Amino acid sequence: MRRLRILLVIFCLATEAHAATVWIDTDVSIGSPIREVDDAFALVLAFHSPEIRIAGLSTTYGNASLGHTTRAAQDLVERFGHSAGLTVDNVFAGARAASDLGRRSEASDTLAGALEKQKITYLALGPLTNLATFLRLHPKLAHRIERVIFVGGAEPGASFALGPNGSFRIHDANVFKDPAATQAVLQSKIPLTLVPIAASSHLLIDGTDLRQLAKSGGAGNYLSRRSSIWLWFWTNFVGTKGGPIFDALAIIPATQPALLSIAERSAQMDQAGNLVVTPRLTSGARPVRYCTAFALETKRFVMDRLMTRPSRE
Repeated sequence: MRRLRILLVIFCLATEAHAATVWIDTDVSIGSPIREVDDAFALVLAFHSPEIRIAGLSTTYGNASLGHTTRAAQDLVERFGHSAGLTVDNVFAGARAASDLGRRSEASDTLAGALEKQKITYLALGPLTNLATFLRLHPKLAHRIERVIFVGGAEPGASFALGPNGSFRIHDANVFKDPAATQAVLQSKIPLTLVPIAASSHLLIDGTDLRQLAKSGGAGNYLSRRSSIWLWFWTNFVGTKGGPIFDALAIIPATQPALLSIAERSAQMDQAGNLVVTPRLTSGARPVRYCTAFALETKRFVMDRLMTRPSRE
């Protein structure tokens, strides 16, 4: 038993030593009953993942106003960010709207400072306004971003209709809210991994899951208590078997990429402002990596991580 404990300690230390450095951009809105809670699930999953080291969090409009998303991010970090070595001082406010594209902010300045010290993987859980602003203001630092993982993109003809009859239609929200920012990121040479709604909409949390989270205490209990109305909306109004935690899937490429099916694709913006992904590289398009599916054990992995009780939580 003692030998096993020693091996586990060595494994954890080795994992932390090789942890990839990430920056998370979020429009988290948990606490508001009419908003999505998936960003909060994604953030807790990131806090509990030793494979990554979080250099900072930037906030943006999207699911809610910038003021709301910033307060929600600060609250989550204050409650549960200690396990990832974070404090509220690691949360930086960014864009208030798409019209802020190119306007300097605390988020753009701090990201630039972080990239001067180290290379970073950028996890974009909301509209790309903050990242596009950074690229406009600090183009010489763009090569320091190793890759961008973005929740968006769709193949031609993809349906954003959910529910048993496909009656509840949603849009590719992060692209829809700032197509110009998406275009700016596409035009950069930064490697891009897309995690689309077509895949992430299948990562569902149901009532049984919320009860398990509640019993786990800590962050799991918090997520459960704040997600009951959200789950009711999806299961009773939309008619799905659970609530989709879209953004949580975007943490997986940085933590457990073997759980995902990733294909080489090309992507470009069409005239309607959609981020279109196709199998072949066409004129005006650029290569991207595209998540097509995830393994069955992904749900179990996510739940286990959410229910983790780090010693510093």
